[in-house]
Amino acid sequence: MNILVMAAGALGGYVGSAISKQHNVMFIARNTHLQKIQENGLIVKSITSGDHICDAIAYERPPDNYKADMIIYCVKSYHNLKAIPIIKDSVTDSTTILTLQNGIGSGEFLASHFGNNKVILGAAYIDVNLLEYGVIKEHGGDCKIVFGAYGKNNEYHTKKVESILSQTEIKHHLSEKITIDIWEKLIFIAGLSGMTCITNSSFEEVLNYPKTKKLTELLISEVYEVAMASGIPLKKDTVARTMKYFMDFKSELTSSMHQDLLNGNPLEVDSINGAVGKLGKTHKVPTPINDTISSSLSLISNTRQIKFEKLNKEM
Repeated sequence: MNILVMAAGALGGYVGSAISKQHNVMFIARNTHLQKIQENGLIVKSITSGDHICDAIAYERPPDNYKADMIIYCVKSYHNLKAIPIIKDSVTDSTTILTLQNGIGSGEFLASHFGNNKVILGAAYIDVNLLEYGVIKEHGGDCKIVFGAYGKNNEYHTKKVESILSQTEIKHHLSEKITIDIWEKLIFIAGLSGMTCITNSSFEEVLNYPKTKKLTELLISEVYEVAMASGIPLKKDTVARTMKYFMDFKSELTSSMHQDLLNGNPLEVDSINGAVGKLGKTHKVPTPINDTISSSLSLISNTRQIKFEKLNKEM
């Protein structure tokens, strides 16, 4: 099958490299990262899959006649509008689109362009980061993808995702309650990303300090209350379970949004903590901690986004 990875950052690069052992994978990348992949292949250092060099082809945009059987959608949410023109001509009536974006809203966004039935929602629990351009590292652990249908009548697409992932080392689970899974991941990532970014600290430092540990618990409690008000039937012990997991693995947990903060990139805060605040207002649920984090980080993110767009126009 033809698998298009949009785009080949840390997560997309790892998932695409795992799939490329059995299928034809095309990576979409830009600038120096693209150049390095084209020159050397994508170098993967992985506990789960073993170290290897993925020699899948890479382009800035697909060739005009390229059609994808499946698209792995890993674009940062602030690049959504730029991603659609790149992939739209590669989508056919039978193309499956698996979104692994953080936060909420990705399914709705993609369905508005390509229809409900093509879109499969996914929550990726894969600890991976970009070591340098053209080199990614996967750190082991659970390394799984939970996925499920966004719309109705798309068993064809869920079976395709299941079949392709079954040929990789990535654990996977087809969920009948994917919306709940997405919200549980949102609670997790809002706490981890929000607190590491706003304090510019490791998660271990955040949780070892009593004041920020308590703030983390209050933050994820806000997300839980917004989920319940939105009609998402989360279990009553969700916050307690999440905090226990945080404490058990605090020295190992890292945030891609915190990495973006450190690397000078824009941040996905609008689709994570910002989305919590927006829905909180809709349902009249107070979200002061998420609002503060969203407002503070959006200043940094917007400034960087303007800078990036200016640089791209000059290139």
